[in-house]
Amino acid sequence: MGERSDAPTYSLTGEDGGADQYYTDVAVFTDEVLEKLHEDQSISKFSQYIALRKLEVWDHNIYALELLMIGVLWNVYSSRATAGSVYMGKLLSSLYALRSRSQEARRVVDRLKGIAGTSVLARRRHVDERIQLHSFAKLLGWLRASGEFEQESRRLKVWLDFLRGLPEKESEGILQRAVRKAVWFERRSLECLGRYTSNVDTYIENNRQRLRWQENRIFCSRNRVEYHLNMVGAEIMNQVFYDGFHAAPGKIVFLPICMRNKTAGKCQAVQEGPGYVCRRCSKTCRVQEVTALAEVYSCKVLMIPHASTAFGQERIRVGEVGIIGVACVLNLISGGYKAREMGYLPQCVLLHYSGCVLHWHREGIETSIDMERLERSLREGQT
Repeated sequence: MGERSDAPTYSLTGEDGGADQYYTDVAVFTDEVLEKLHEDQSISKFSQYIALRKLEVWDHNIYALELLMIGVLWNVYSSRATAGSVYMGKLLSSLYALRSRSQEARRVVDRLKGIAGTSVLARRRHVDERIQLHSFAKLLGWLRASGEFEQESRRLKVWLDFLRGLPEKESEGILQRAVRKAVWFERRSLECLGRYTSNVDTYIENNRQRLRWQENRIFCSRNRVEYHLNMVGAEIMNQVFYDGFHAAPGKIVFLPICMRNKTAGKCQAVQEGPGYVCRRCSKTCRVQEVTALAEVYSCKVLMIPHASTAFGQERIRVGEVGIIGVACVLNLISGGYKAREMGYLPQCVLLHYSGCVLHWHREGIETSIDMERLERSLREGQT
């Protein structure tokens, strides 16, 4: 698959414009990954820890994903996890919480985020030690400070608490095995999924200067293996939450705003809650196409301006609403966690490529999805 000007980092489509081969490849590879991860007995032990402390019980495959996540994020970001990152994480994450207060607050906080992401959080140091509890804690501090891993760092904090309750040798053994599995995953994911992410490194290099001091610098510069982790993570979450989504009486499709074919000034969508409802001002708009399809299955469609605003502020009762989230790759794991935290039962349909003006493309390009896959999710989601 060659590089495409309209797919700055990844593309799921083949020469026929479809994504069937991608979905086949990711399903097969996910089965291989889960088999590899479940060789580690620490997943069962972590599950017992959750049950004993009466925390919310999740599926073992989610715990397996989190074990892999520990290793992948360590391998990518450990050189940036400086001595002060735990405290920096608490400070910056508290600032990020202020973004929702007003547009002015958002602008100020995003400016600070861009400064931190280009200066303090970008500093690297040589890491010649194996992962240990104290360095894992520093990594979590850096992840919180980045503002890009809120959900992941929250979930991995539970793992840190679990590991702190074990004998030191055992806890560090678990961490080191997670790193080894991540090394295997990086190599194997390139073989199985690398054809879909061939432009990641080129995009980062070409946009290095443009992203300096920007609040999305860390997000847009994420490593190729993180794309593969999110692809596998979305597949796992779709499997885990499928039954709950199917049983939920209410259904909503969340679409990113980059799917519309009109600019903000011309689009006639009207705001409703955290998103916008299509008014069908263009017959060629993909948002209109999805809205028409969803109506057949009595499903509501909301167009969401930004992933951070997708679910509003209020939690709902778990089991009442299933959602199909349409998103680009790097939002998949965090979006799935956030949806579940707010009470939704999520399924995901991936954008064929990323193209929003906020992050990936100077002018913004209209993105697309596999409509057959979306319809299958809607049809199977009917009770």
